[in-house]
Amino acid sequence: MARLLALGGLCVFLAAAASPRAQGAAAGPAPGITDDAAVQHVLDDYIGLYTKERLAEWKALFLPGFTATYTNADGSVTTRTLEEFYESQRAGFARAAMTETLHDVRITRVGRLAHVLAGFDFTSGGTTRRGRLMLMMVESQGQFRIASLTFTYHLP
Repeated sequence: MARLLALGGLCVFLAAAASPRAQGAAAGPAPGITDDAAVQHVLDDYIGLYTKERLAEWKALFLPGFTATYTNADGSVTTRTLEEFYESQRAGFARAAMTETLHDVRITRVGRLAHVLAGFDFTSGGTTRRGRLMLMMVESQGQFRIASLTFTYHLP
């Protein structure tokens, strides 16, 4: 009888541990993890403010120490500061209209840190290029801002 009770207790424990509520799906985020709405808001602005007219507002999404790192066709890597990256975007808009859309977005947030993995389609002058990006975000003074961007057009 004792074995049967112990086995029954184990089954109840395992069922409870495997339930969506225990894993945070129904009960909300696990301790230290908060919802993704604040991060999604930054992503929405990252795309929505990416226009020639609103580029200065777009720049405010990034922390002052922001870096953008990307791969080159020859296998090398380039890293730009916020000012260098912003200037390249400003110059790009001066040449032609540009847009970016994100797809297959995955957000991971733990407390004041978040990272985003996504595919993107970047269009400039009527030509669209597909790539992948990673954004690292940090909550500062109650608002998420982008600390770094890493991207590539050169997918395996």
